[in-house]
Amino acid sequence: MRTLTMDLPEDWVRYPVDGFHLVATAPVTQSAEHLLTDGLQPGGSGLEPELAPNIVATTYAGEPAGLCGLDRLYVVEDVTCTVGGYPARRMDLTRWTGRNNIFTRRWLVQEALAEGRATLEISASCLISDYEYFTAVFDAAIASARFTPDEVPAESAPLRAVA
Repeated sequence: MRTLTMDLPEDWVRYPVDGFHLVATAPVTQSAEHLLTDGLQPGGSGLEPELAPNIVATTYAGEPAGLCGLDRLYVVEDVTCTVGGYPARRMDLTRWTGRNNIFTRRWLVQEALAEGRATLEISASCLISDYEYFTAVFDAAIASARFTPDEVPAESAPLRAVA
């Protein structure tokens, strides 16, 4: 297994959230902080404050999660790229939440993980009105992504993020 390292802007806040490798946001309001610390947990509030720009990294078993059947979600671009030297797929998405128009840039990486048994998904989101500024921030974080081998066998080591 490998550890993912990414450089994030200095003023971004990182949150420890069970089940996620990385949850980080631009400076946030108190309501956005509540969403990030409680809303991602099972049974969390799920409230939708004004979205703080964020980057989330998680790993799940198997192939990338599909987007078919998601209401009010549109794929703007779907291209191949690299993340940390590994082949990846990058998707730009927009969605209407009922309150906000959201832009998401989603990277899917499989070969960086042991035997391709899992997918590493890195998603970066912001309000669509902030898209032009934050895509450069998101792309810089991904450009800094590095994978380093863990010192324990792949079978026993989870993917970790050190931002």
